[in-house]
Amino acid sequence: MAVAFSWPCKVSVAVYSKWGRKVLAPRPNCARCGAPMAFDGGYPRWVREAGKCYSVFVRRARCRGCGIGEALLPDFVLARRRDSTAAVGAAVLASAGAVLAEGSTSLYQGVPARTVRSWRHRFAERAGELSRFFEALAAERGASALPGHLAGAPAEQAVVAIGRFWQAAHRRTGEVPPAWFLANLVVGSGLLGARVDLPWPCKSRHICRSRAP
Repeated sequence: MAVAFSWPCKVSVAVYSKWGRKVLAPRPNCARCGAPMAFDGGYPRWVREAGKCYSVFVRRARCRGCGIGEALLPDFVLARRRDSTAAVGAAVLASAGAVLAEGSTSLYQGVPARTVRSWRHRFAERAGELSRFFEALAAERGASALPGHLAGAPAEQAVVAIGRFWQAAHRRTGEVPPAWFLANLVVGSGLLGARVDLPWPCKSRHICRSRAP
């Protein structure tokens, strides 16, 4: 059985790609039995950002006790998506009314328009689930309840919920990744995936091919 473990990476896609196999990923504990996992090789995959494709090495870990395996995905990777977390986030968040830094659209430069539309459609499809999920996490971290029904489209509500969770997490720990990256970490790189996973931690224009996740 193979799953994905997302971890906060403090270097850019370009730097990570340059370092290759020298990148030190954290070794997680097994989600099933809690035992420390062992590194178990890895695989190359492509990540596209700002019109360039980068080859990155993704390490794997495996539990010697129960046999479960995990791909250790840095937080700039979205599971089963070629484009980076930042690129997808810039396109999705802009369409949902978020205010982004100047030049953010360059992050998805060269991406086909139909692909960008698919990101936005997928996020909108899951917006209700994501809103409930991140509002619950924000409440667990001390965020006040929202008064009444939040106005706006479902995607906008999901963005607000992610922002509220980020604020609550930031107040508690003082140092957290940017909101979209933190959200991606929490759902195990699956923001545009088929389902929301358990919280974390819990208890180019080139045609590129990526090995999942």
